[in-house]
Amino acid sequence: MANLSQKYAQALFDVAEQHGSLEGVKADFYEVTEAAASVGNFIEFMDNPKITREKRTAAVEAAFGQSDRLLLNLLRILSDKKHMSLLEEIYGEFLSLYDEAHNQARVTVESVYKLSAEELDQLGQVFIDKTGYEKLLITNEINEELIGGVRVLIGSKVYDGSLRNQLDNLRNNFKEHTNS
Repeated sequence: MANLSQKYAQALFDVAEQHGSLEGVKADFYEVTEAAASVGNFIEFMDNPKITREKRTAAVEAAFGQSDRLLLNLLRILSDKKHMSLLEEIYGEFLSLYDEAHNQARVTVESVYKLSAEELDQLGQVFIDKTGYEKLLITNEINEELIGGVRVLIGSKVYDGSLRNQLDNLRNNFKEHTNS
């Protein structure tokens, strides 16, 4: 279904860009995904074959009628095709397209303790220089298993400067030298 999600996201991104409403669509899309996730059984209701098209459309209009019209059109299509379960995946794909167009990346920095804003800014600058992105959107997550240091995840790349990784490498080197 990832391919279908990519197609929906690309279509929304393209039309929003053409109409100059990319920022509004992005903001509304975030609100829609949050709202959909907060309402128990919403997705199941929207994809339920026993619910009539009219009831699904009415639910979309009632819940998201104030959203950007381009996003609302996508929601109507998802409702009509019973593809509302793809909403979060489409949003993720949309954000990837947005980030690529703005030469930015979402970054997760794992550390043993919460890093200060200054430490995150310093790390961000190092990885801006290393990756060539203009902007990094950094999230700090606590991971006590690292023992010390940090692990930085940018897309599918992992930069592991943790003490745990260094100890694992040392152990593996030890094993290789004792077995040879």
